[in-house]
Amino acid sequence: MTTATAWGEDHFVAGNLALDFANTVYRRWPEPGADLFTGPDTFAAWLARAGLLPESPRGSATEAALAEARTLRALLWTVFDAHREGRTIPADAFAGLLDTARRSVTDLTVHADGSARPRGPRGALAVVALNGVALALDPPPQGVRACDRCGWFFIDSSRGRRRRWCSMKTCGNQAKAARYRSSRP
Repeated sequence: MTTATAWGEDHFVAGNLALDFANTVYRRWPEPGADLFTGPDTFAAWLARAGLLPESPRGSATEAALAEARTLRALLWTVFDAHREGRTIPADAFAGLLDTARRSVTDLTVHADGSARPRGPRGALAVVALNGVALALDPPPQGVRACDRCGWFFIDSSRGRRRRWCSMKTCGNQAKAARYRSSRP
């Protein structure tokens, strides 16, 4: 039996919706960790916690929407890994982001002020994909970085632009504790 992920502030540390979505695995390095989308309900709960959909009743997301979410996450990994490494973004991954947004546009309302409001899980995937496209086309000056320990993506908005971890509370403390233990006989 799998347990549902309780989405909290520790899951939203990237500084961008698409990056937070890409970070929905326990870790990316050194090998992929557990998928935090344990089922459609957990996926729907993430969408609600991210503010994309109101708290929705059980069953609002389907297995098909969950499969699309996992595919979108893999596309985001490809795009942002290329960005982080200074490589050209693979055309097929970028096209996949655009295709996800195009397929789901019927579940999305775009208002005159430019805000987009999803009407369901597929519309929420369109918003995430569009956020990924926007970040890829107009990256922040400090770029997209990845945590030294777990591989989660983030935008380094720290004062000195030297952030190394997704969160000081998790990976930062683990790294410092490991360094302390290794310095003791």
